Amino acid sequence: MANHTREERQARIRTQRLAELGALLAGFAHEVRNPLSTIGLNLQLVLEDFKDAETTRDKRTQKRISTVEAEVRRLQKILEEFLSFARAPEPMLVPIDLDQRLQAIVDFHAPLLRERNVSLRFYPGAVGKVPADWDHLQAAVVNLLRNAGESTPDGGQVLVSSQRDGDDVLVRVTDTGAGIAPEVQPRIFDPYFSTKKTGTGLGLPTVRRVVEEHGGALTFTSEVGKGTQFTMRLPGKIHA
Repeated sequence: MANHTREERQARIRTQRLAELGALLAGFAHEVRNPLSTIGLNLQLVLEDFKDAETTRDKRTQKRISTVEAEVRRLQKILEEFLSFARAPEPMLVPIDLDQRLQAIVDFHAPLLRERNVSLRFYPGAVGKVPADWDHLQAAVVNLLRNAGESTPDGGQVLVSSQRDGDDVLVRVTDTGAGIAPEVQPRIFDPYFSTKKTGTGLGLPTVRRVVEEHGGALTFTSEVGKGTQFTMRLPGKIHA
């Protein structure tokens, strides 16, 4: 009994320390964001001064400033996604027409993918209303959709579907892209791990957290050369 009490106390201490560390890191990121924005703005202004560079020296300076400015933009993106990840409020679940909301997302993104000769289709499962915080869930679906689109080559397809499975609802985002290498698959939900040059590595961890905060689970299957499918399993029963 004493050991059990001690373990519970240690668990509470660890949880409190993690919460304090998260708050500290979020505060640090917030403080860094403003001066970083100032640096980025001034670099853009300097680049404007060098846009008509003619001498070798000026061209070399322009290239170096452009490289630094690009890195500042990358850091700003990382900070914004970190703050979004660290400070996201608890979801407020209300009944929503999920198929209707998913259709709206697909209608918006289909023309963007069509420009890259990638088709986007939605297969509704007549799932009815489900409890969800749409602001959070929409961001998660868009993240999966963006990843699928970026992974799919010219002439490929991205499919979104919904389906009832008992008291749960399944939302799937499937692509015919390059797939995820087996050696990489165990790490795709690790924060800051990314196979993209411009990726922050916070997209998929954020999607998984949103799904889990809804009481659900996020899984995936992938085969190199054939594509990837992410499945969001969400509670679909509305409680009175």
